[in-house]
Amino acid sequence: MKKIVLAISLFFWLSAVAQEQKVHQISLSNEKNTALDNDFYIENVYDGRQVKENIGSVYVSLFNKKVLAVFQKPFEEEVLSLLAVLYPKNENKKAVSIRVNELYVTEGNADSDTRAKKQKATATVVFDIIEKKEDGKQYITGTFFSTKEYMGGDVTKKHAELITDALKNAFENYKNTKQAYVVPIPFNFEENLNANGFNEAIKEGVYLNYKDVFNGHFLSLEDYTITKYKDGFCLLNKETGRLESGFYGFSDGQNFYLNLFRFSTIKYYLKAEVIGDSYFIDEVYEQSLDFTNMSLSYYSLVAFGGGIIPAMIIFGQDNDSEPKKIPLIIERATGRPTLLTNKYVLNMLESDEVLRKEYKKTKRTPADKKMIYMKFISK
Repeated sequence: MKKIVLAISLFFWLSAVAQEQKVHQISLSNEKNTALDNDFYIENVYDGRQVKENIGSVYVSLFNKKVLAVFQKPFEEEVLSLLAVLYPKNENKKAVSIRVNELYVTEGNADSDTRAKKQKATATVVFDIIEKKEDGKQYITGTFFSTKEYMGGDVTKKHAELITDALKNAFENYKNTKQAYVVPIPFNFEENLNANGFNEAIKEGVYLNYKDVFNGHFLSLEDYTITKYKDGFCLLNKETGRLESGFYGFSDGQNFYLNLFRFSTIKYYLKAEVIGDSYFIDEVYEQSLDFTNMSLSYYSLVAFGGGIIPAMIIFGQDNDSEPKKIPLIIERATGRPTLLTNKYVLNMLESDEVLRKEYKKTKRTPADKKMIYMKFISK
């Protein structure tokens, strides 16, 4: 009897711990890491990520609860500490710095073996190489991207290793190709978002980082080819033939194409219309989005129309029959995503009975939702 009581007590204690655990901490420190043979060392790490509050999401505890992942130390310190071991400072080597545009981890089912309940862990890293030129100023001379995956029964413990491997692989690409942009981009980490950038048309070019869109820093599109790919678009490097999936976005002078990165299960760019302070994507396929990652990354109470709407309403799927395609809004400054599900639109229109009645008369297609949304924000 005592054993039964103890087992029940342990179960409820573990349940309480699981509920209290809101984040999973990751450390990149590992005594197995050793210096690599290179002709450069890493001087500085700059955090250029749009989403800085976390580095993705993982499953934890016996109850397989999905929580946010964070580094144990501040982001720049954690990454620089690792790189100082892998690429230690040496006066006889070239000093380079990096701006990290993306670094995140995800977890999900391994499609190839669902019966064995295998999980897949993924780590993605995108960074710019920054070098100091003869004029004493810093310039971005290249961008490198890497994704590493691991499949198994318990993948959460592998994330530190995957992040390390992704960083090493990206630097190996830099070491082997030394690909340099024809016209380097001036780099100033202290540069803030240009407020005028919200009102200006996005010029033709390839944009490495969300800030660059506002501040007018871009690569020439002449070196790339825009190609239709599945339900979106991809960008091909004319010189190398490489698929460039690590850029923030690009513009052909008429349309802007946005990379959804951690929120998409498929790596391609989607055509996005600039509406006010947001990017508006007419239709995204439901199955191509990571709903859990979207909701966790921005889980908070969101002010809207004079009221407070829980983030789960923004991201949660409707109980009724939702079309396979859904309009998606991305805030340009914060990257916050909002799916225009039927549930969200109805909540949005609570303060406007006229539009609410008009919307209920529609078939609630993506085009109907966009029409109502445009009317709502124009009032």
